[in-house]
Amino acid sequence: MDRPAMASVFRMRHVPANISGVRSLGRGQADPIFHSRPLGEAIRFIAQADGQYDLSAVAIFYGDRQTPPLGNREIRQLWSEYGERLMEA
Repeated sequence: MDRPAMASVFRMRHVPANISGVRSLGRGQADPIFHSRPLGEAIRFIAQADGQYDLSAVAIFYGDRQTPPLGNREIRQLWSEYGERLMEA
């Protein structure tokens, strides 16, 4: 993801987003269910969930249907670039 694309996502950090593809690592535990949350919060959750969940198929959906979802790699890039600023007003 290039810098202009990351800046565009950063500007959209307050739009509703949905997380999918997060799997439980525990045996017999149900996979987590996520409700809509702001994009910045969704990015933070995934960036900080490493080791707690299987994130190999994670995707964050936001914006209109034509906006491609963010995958694990893009989420890591965004968190590395913007960090806690994704949570600011």
